[in-house]
Amino acid sequence: MRYGWRARVGHIAPAILDTSGEEMRKLLPAGVLHVGLTISEPIQTLGAEQAAAAFGRMVEAGKHLAAEKVDVLICGGAPVALSKGPAGDAELAELLRRETNLPVVTANGVVVDGLRTLGARTVIAVSPFIDARNQEIKTFLEASGFTVAATKGLGLTKNIDFASQSPDAAFSLAYGAAKAHPEADAIYIACPRWPSVDIIAALEADTGMAVVAAPAAMVWGALKALKIFDCQPGFGRLMESLRSAR
Repeated sequence: MRYGWRARVGHIAPAILDTSGEEMRKLLPAGVLHVGLTISEPIQTLGAEQAAAAFGRMVEAGKHLAAEKVDVLICGGAPVALSKGPAGDAELAELLRRETNLPVVTANGVVVDGLRTLGARTVIAVSPFIDARNQEIKTFLEASGFTVAATKGLGLTKNIDFASQSPDAAFSLAYGAAKAHPEADAIYIACPRWPSVDIIAALEADTGMAVVAAPAAMVWGALKALKIFDCQPGFGRLMESLRSAR
């Protein structure tokens, strides 16, 4: 049977596609193909000028994927969009839509959609990032209408160090933050290159909080855009919400 017989999901990644591609493939239903393209940029340490250049390369990557006949675009690289402030995400999405004529799911925008779908109001954000990147996440979430109870990071800057973590690193950091901030009703796990999808259901069960992990949010958004209301089971409330959206 032909790969991607139901749909081809284009994914623009800022850095090398290793763990993030594997995380997404775990979530996609049968017949939906992950088609990834990277701009190979270590975005955690970008200055303003480099971030602006990366912004343009994300758009060019989208055009390349459109030429490969993908049906939807997932635009990763949340820090690239946030380098332009809270409005950067919408700007990048609009550029990609205009250049490709495809539905676009952005790393930041789909997290907001996912948190709202799950009824979240007060959020804990955890990541493998340094404090400056976590502050950008906090600013974006607050500008989007959420109260941010806490941000926690591992303080890493190298992408390979994100990918080298085991899933229990995300679980431990998020679980500890949840216990310290019981007023929160949701946890956002940033960065699709940091393994997280396998611990979503357990984290929801152990904390009682909704969990939005970056790779799951992006796949959820892409499947919704494609009107494919199906997913692999066992990956938490957000993915399961697809089934009730039929």
